[in-house]
Amino acid sequence: MRYHPRRIAPTKWLPVRDFTLACVLDAKPHDMLYTRILLTFASRYVVWAFHDAGAELRRDDLFYPSMIYRFARTYPSAKTQQLAETRLLNLAEALGYEPSPHRLNKQSREIRPFSHSELPAFESWAASRSTDRARRDSYGLLALAGGAGLGATEIAAVRGRDLTRTPAGWVVRVTGKAPRSIPIRVGWDSYADIAFEGLGDDDYAVIPHRKESSREIALMHYGARYDGPAIRRLRITWIVDQINVLPLASIVYAAGFKNVSSLLRYAPLAKVMPEVELHALLRSTGATQ
Repeated sequence: MRYHPRRIAPTKWLPVRDFTLACVLDAKPHDMLYTRILLTFASRYVVWAFHDAGAELRRDDLFYPSMIYRFARTYPSAKTQQLAETRLLNLAEALGYEPSPHRLNKQSREIRPFSHSELPAFESWAASRSTDRARRDSYGLLALAGGAGLGATEIAAVRGRDLTRTPAGWVVRVTGKAPRSIPIRVGWDSYADIAFEGLGDDDYAVIPHRKESSREIALMHYGARYDGPAIRRLRITWIVDQINVLPLASIVYAAGFKNVSSLLRYAPLAKVMPEVELHALLRSTGATQ
């Protein structure tokens, strides 16, 4: 089948042409008109995912809901956004996936920390990755997101010079909009030992083979294909754990928030201490020595 999308340069289209055509044809569209409609959206989507988002030309690395949802937002019209999302999710479903835009949007707003019973499985997942690079990346993500509460954008910027191994454990120097220094908590620091061994000062800590822009996008979608823990939920888990330990001002700093209002969405998950302990603490607050 011969097809060349409009407004896409040949230098960008040719590397993804065979992959895109195969995906659309394997979806078995019912007529030529629908085939061309799918090709219109699929060609632009695959070009964007491969060249801009840094995805590999593998169906399991491309056709999943959160990546599709992010691409749809590149259209200026809300109507076209919805149409692109629907067509691509239908294509993904025809290729064997079961996406749902409504479920995706709902989950993106939920505050869902991992339970402590779920956490041990992540170590097994990291250890089972197929290559040494993939294992190091997975351990690094666990250490930085689950152990230090960093978000995807912050993790994408971490280099070897930002990581320090002290007698007490690892410390991460966070750069960007909310600069701060955060220790990797006990229980997660052993992942850092594996991930950051031999890391050069200028080396990126996680998925260093990708360009910085595509690294950030890849990290934002990490876990969306259910092959590992999502960074967002690891960070949420870290924040919820700290809410019950740190004073307000300290957790605002540690989490990289601008103000206390950012903690309001986590308030329903905070624990109330037993009444006897609460009364004792309230009585002693501000007491002079």
